[in-house]
Amino acid sequence: MTSISLDQYQEQAVKAKGNTLVVAGPGAGKTRVLLAKAIHLLEQGIDPEKVLILTFTIKTTQELKERLASIGIKGVKVDTFHALAYDLLKAKGIKPRLATEEELKALARDLSKRKGLSLKDFRKALDKGENHYRSLWEEALKLHGLYDFSLLLKEATGHYLQQEKVYLLIDEFQDLNPELTSFLKTFTKAEFFLVGDPAQAIYGFRGACPQVIKEFVDYLAPQIYFLKKSYRVPEKVLNFAETLRETQGFPLEPLEAVQKGGNRLGLSFNKPFNEAKGVAKLVSELLGGLQMEASQRGLAPPEIAILSRVRTLLNPIKEAFIKFGIPFQVPSENLKEEISAIESLSDIAKSIKSLKELEAYLAEGPSSVKEAWLESQSLEGFLFRLEMLKTFASISIRKDGVPLLTIHEAKGLEFKVVILVGAEDGLLPFTLLEDYDLAEEKRVAYVAVTRAQESFYFTQVKTGRFLYGHKLSGKVSPFFETLPIKEKSSKTKPKARQKKLFG
Repeated sequence: MTSISLDQYQEQAVKAKGNTLVVAGPGAGKTRVLLAKAIHLLEQGIDPEKVLILTFTIKTTQELKERLASIGIKGVKVDTFHALAYDLLKAKGIKPRLATEEELKALARDLSKRKGLSLKDFRKALDKGENHYRSLWEEALKLHGLYDFSLLLKEATGHYLQQEKVYLLIDEFQDLNPELTSFLKTFTKAEFFLVGDPAQAIYGFRGACPQVIKEFVDYLAPQIYFLKKSYRVPEKVLNFAETLRETQGFPLEPLEAVQKGGNRLGLSFNKPFNEAKGVAKLVSELLGGLQMEASQRGLAPPEIAILSRVRTLLNPIKEAFIKFGIPFQVPSENLKEEISAIESLSDIAKSIKSLKELEAYLAEGPSSVKEAWLESQSLEGFLFRLEMLKTFASISIRKDGVPLLTIHEAKGLEFKVVILVGAEDGLLPFTLLEDYDLAEEKRVAYVAVTRAQESFYFTQVKTGRFLYGHKLSGKVSPFFETLPIKEKSSKTKPKARQKKLFG
């Protein structure tokens, strides 16, 4: 078993006894601490089967398993919250069948019609957790012998009775929602080790809300530790990001950048067309050209990310990239392709007659699907994990282009250079939403800035732009008005030679 080197703050957190909450800012070593805690418990003689790392996505689960295997750790279970709930029910002789998206839509249409509501209003009532509609929904699911993920957690909570002490290591605690905290409270004999960053909580992200998380933390009464060094975000970028930290009442400690320097700069344009061209020119320069020696070439395409608060602003960037011959990728579209492949395999799996026949089809599927099969080794378990993959699918960055992402999609990712398009009042904060939350919008901006490992750029169209039928003022976002802004004219013509470099 290989040990993991830790700084003094990380070591203090890892060696803490009892319920522990670790506040780990961007680049502070969240994953390192999570793995080191697992190692520390094993070194203390804890049975590996009593150590469980819980995550939100199958992608994160796979990454953690690979990291554990690489340092010689065996027997520690790493899984998602919902997969654990499924396993607990299965151990009680219950085999939950998750409803497909089509079945959920049909059920929602039927219930909304019976209640005289539009489908949109019915779903909104469900999402808000209104008791009457939630009870109606759960009764309908049970009548059809189906589960959704909320019912899965609720049923697992009702059936589980903990007999022995276990150690639960929770990743990204700031994203917990009411259903998950209720589920975790079932583990009355557990010792909790929670790692995350309240400043990176986008509370609409998974149905999380600050009050629920605060109540859960109060319930656990943990010791709180702060990781105070960022090994990813450079000093100038981090110092600015610190002005955006917003944690809804959670305690804060300043983060110190290990990496000096860094760059943060605003680029101001007079038209959206020129903005797109200017971004393409900047990216072209960052990538380098044919006349440079191989050793002098710039960044690889996936090391640069274009972010935006709304997806609409990425369309002109795509067009400009095509003209400049810059390779790009839209990870959300990659995700749709993967989900489509998963749906096809799910249909095949339901009609399959033998497991050997299924394995032949799996050879052609995405790696995440193969992992799901290895984890389940039964048809029912496999179908469950396929539904999980579809519902909690994660953005993946390929090696063949500059990623174009919304800020929400970029959560948890990192890039050498980040270019935030449309850092304007009205977009950040996104005041076009009737019930926008200023603190939430500040955290969204914080997530955008802290994706950068070297440089952070943002753009502004000072004459304003039209968006969803509204004319924006063109003023720079109040979140970024303290940063330097450079006026840009866009007279550069696209260079055809760039196409040859990546084509």
